[in-house]
Amino acid sequence: MARLDRDRLEQEEARAQRRRARLEKHAVPCPHCGKSVLDHMTRCPYCGGALVPKGYAPMDEQKKRRLRTVGYAVGTVVAVVIVLLILFLK
Repeated sequence: MARLDRDRLEQEEARAQRRRARLEKHAVPCPHCGKSVLDHMTRCPYCGGALVPKGYAPMDEQKKRRLRTVGYAVGTVVAVVIVLLILFLK
């Protein structure tokens, strides 16, 4: 029984080490406080400082508006089709 517990603890420790190794590949220092943060974060969880993830570029406002307009149009058409189907299938 003790051997099973020891084997299970060793497996859990090995799994934790692999998890830490995967996370360490994505760790970068915060430019504000110097603590280690993940490279995809936009805010430091320790000091709250703004971070710019590598390769990140925010979407421009015109593209956002265009996508929102298309989304509303598609949603409206779907809603109208559903209402018409409900009315005509009764």
